[in-house]
Amino acid sequence: MHSLTKTFLYYMLIASVTLALNVTSAHAFEDRGNIVFNQMLKCLKLPADAPCAYNFMVVAVIKDGSADFLSINFRTPPSEWEKTAAPLIADAITQCEPYSSTSGRMEFAVTRELVEAGSKN
Repeated sequence: MHSLTKTFLYYMLIASVTLALNVTSAHAFEDRGNIVFNQMLKCLKLPADAPCAYNFMVVAVIKDGSADFLSINFRTPPSEWEKTAAPLIADAITQCEPYSSTSGRMEFAVTRELVEAGSKN
């Protein structure tokens, strides 16, 4: 019975470490997305008359400090404003290179709230 308890505790320890690593990894993933988002804001020029709400999902792969791959995705069918804004977001990401402190695949949202909050900082 004693070895069964030790085995159970060992597996609980492995599960705890795995969970902690996943949380740390997700947090690091989010931080890298924030680095690209904050850098992008420096070059972002959105069209006038922005709607009260918009939501783009950006997938970026940063390699050697440059955007190696970019995808701007819409969560709902895009308005004309969003169709105009999407390439400007992509341009801002590539214009504000290099991203020397981060690399890899990252995802982040671009919303009116985040852009306005980031512009104030």
